[in-house]
Amino acid sequence: MSSPSTSISELQDARLVPFDSIFIDPNNPRIAPETPPGYEDAAALFDPDMQRALEERVRQVYDVANLEESILTHGWVPIDSIIVWEHPKRPGSYVVVEGNTRTVALRTLRTDRLERERKKLDRLKKNPSRFQEEMRVQQETVDRLESILEQTTQLRVFPVAAKAPDDLQAILPRLLGVRHITHAQNWNPYATNLYILSLYERLFRKRHGDEGALRLEDDLVNEVSAMVSLGATKTRRNIQAASAFTHFKRDFEDRLPEGESFSDEDHYFFELILQNAYPKEQLGVSKDSLRLPKESEEVLFQWAFSQPRSGKEEDNENVFYKAESIRLWNQMATYDGKSGTNFAKQLDVNAPDEARPIRVIEAEFLQHKTQRTPIDALTALLKALQDLKVDTLVSQQEHLVPILAKIGQHISSYQKMMDAVKQ
Repeated sequence: MSSPSTSISELQDARLVPFDSIFIDPNNPRIAPETPPGYEDAAALFDPDMQRALEERVRQVYDVANLEESILTHGWVPIDSIIVWEHPKRPGSYVVVEGNTRTVALRTLRTDRLERERKKLDRLKKNPSRFQEEMRVQQETVDRLESILEQTTQLRVFPVAAKAPDDLQAILPRLLGVRHITHAQNWNPYATNLYILSLYERLFRKRHGDEGALRLEDDLVNEVSAMVSLGATKTRRNIQAASAFTHFKRDFEDRLPEGESFSDEDHYFFELILQNAYPKEQLGVSKDSLRLPKESEEVLFQWAFSQPRSGKEEDNENVFYKAESIRLWNQMATYDGKSGTNFAKQLDVNAPDEARPIRVIEAEFLQHKTQRTPIDALTALLKALQDLKVDTLVSQQEHLVPILAKIGQHISSYQKMMDAVKQ
């Protein structure tokens, strides 16, 4: 069996395989059903109903339509490798472990889109318009699709050199980790953390079997951290965040306001709870917690999800109107400790019904802070920026980029104002 340090050179040489022999991976953390089938059961992996559901899920998660148009415009250019695994119980059938979005885009272009454009061309031929350009453009579209069909009848793929599911699961952490966890083409944070959680759970069950509840063990956390090239502390937090959010979703989905649902971005609440000492302490999250205590889950739901969130941010009436409210709560607690104020304490987990909206507390908090000199405020901001870790910037870039942009706009505005005064 391959070790956790298996080199990604354990890919076999590229080969051509029939397009119809490749299948979307239902174990991919970004698109997997709540209970992924694993890689052992070939019938579950290649089930047609499962494949149709996965196609729909890929379309919900990724911008497949734009990819289809790009392929249609430029032709099939296989710059990024499609990586597959040939199932030992179904020789000639391949699971796509890397390249599911491209596979879905090609499936659509080769079937539904080509059939639709051919029918449109036939209608134009039967009822020709005096505007001949329309016929010419439609003919070119069909020609391009037929060319793509021909180009991809046999698809060039790189098989993983794994003879059994255990071998595959030993190789995948490094193979996918390099590409999606510590590389620029990151999965979103919840997908990443779900994958890390699945690695941990596999190691835990291998040691303890199916009996007993999942728990954190330091040596197994360290083993997973080595697999995905992350520090042990961050790996532990990632496992905890994915587990806690997954439990929370399952228990509270049916209590959301009508027409609302949890999104992957809501996982950010749990990441911030684990990263910030005061919320973590107040909500009773320990070093080994894999979910929030029941009473803390209830508080978080009441404060962050019980009121509708689908409108504009300013219309959100929840106590926490966005995940960053967790960080703000922590900042208030730090400020309280230095200034003798009690902003953070106005959010009391033991009296959740008495909590004031954090945006109201924030206004008072910011007003109090403005009593400090500009030098104090900017020095504190500089220190906060210096304390940011690179891995935090990378993993949370979708949230941090707009915040940093606003900071940059304010700095530029202040500099222009001071320059104008000088002149």
